Amino acid sequence: GLSGLAPPRRAQCGRSRRRGACGLRMAAAAKYAQEGGGGDEAERPLKVCAEAGRKCVRQIHQHPILSDEWLQLVDSLKQLTRLVQLEGRMPANAKVAEVHGRNQETPGTLWDQEAHENAIRILVEEAKVNLCLRMMNDFKVWQYNPTDMKQSVENCMKTYDLSQVNIEQKCRQFEEYLGQLLWRAFAHVETLQLMDIPLLIDHCGLVLQHVDATRAAGLECSSSKLEQEVLVMYYVSSLFKHAEALNNGELLAKAREVRLLPLVISHMSRHAGDIRGEQRTAAAEYPERISVEVAAGLAALADNEDFQTDWRSFFEGPEQMAAFLALQESFVAPIISADPDKRRALRPLLDLFNKVQRAM
Repeated sequence: GLSGLAPPRRAQCGRSRRRGACGLRMAAAAKYAQEGGGGDEAERPLKVCAEAGRKCVRQIHQHPILSDEWLQLVDSLKQLTRLVQLEGRMPANAKVAEVHGRNQETPGTLWDQEAHENAIRILVEEAKVNLCLRMMNDFKVWQYNPTDMKQSVENCMKTYDLSQVNIEQKCRQFEEYLGQLLWRAFAHVETLQLMDIPLLIDHCGLVLQHVDATRAAGLECSSSKLEQEVLVMYYVSSLFKHAEALNNGELLAKAREVRLLPLVISHMSRHAGDIRGEQRTAAAEYPERISVEVAAGLAALADNEDFQTDWRSFFEGPEQMAAFLALQESFVAPIISADPDKRRALRPLLDLFNKVQRAM
């Protein structure tokens, strides 16, 4: 299945992976020991966060949308998201860098990184990430069906004596909290290796197709907006970045089937805005963070060996190629202009622009 690891690629070998796995276990053990706290009062907040996080994660179950249990679940997701935000403000744990066997050339994994992401790590350990994805996908399918949504809202108003405003707020909170948790989780390849990748690609396709068909205008992409219509661009970027560590061939085939690249190009063309100086449009533009992430994801796709051998099949004709090429000036060039050091990381994407230009 797509959730499994692909055979090792390029310079990887079985022996180095075994050493890496051993180092991972040692690093994980060291991090757990640090979270135990012992007599070190400085570690107590981490232990409290970990305990609170595990409690919230274990309350995550699938319930009918707008049922009493579902409404209560929103509160648990809120608490868990706040823990993630709290951990993000904690100073990095420099001790894990000293763990024997840790790969010093990478930021680390959920188990041996310097950053504190205990809540996300617990979400993975408790095997809840796939469940969270299914819940989000079911929610968006429901939301995109006006008839079902209207009936459910009316029933909820009658059953629980809630106003439509209250219900809409709960729905918005559910989407934003769960969406953030998935975003943080998908940033790690070890999470994606355990995921139902076809469902994740289908979910991204569902949302991007909805944007393409019904929200050509009026989609606000500011950093304060955390709806799926924006966040899925982070999900797609993570898929592209880590494809070669997953079942690469099948992942790319599924992405082609869902038309993921054309939908991404359309989203960028319509909603990223022209990010060159005075031409920026505040309502439509991508925040800097998502711009950099999306560009990095496309660069990783362009550098993907399997994609390179069959890149033409991901485009649907000259018009789409032209839309892709337009992104070089309106989207990528300003990123490099603002930070020339990014040119090296984006080189595969620049090479793809040249390749597409020659093929036009």
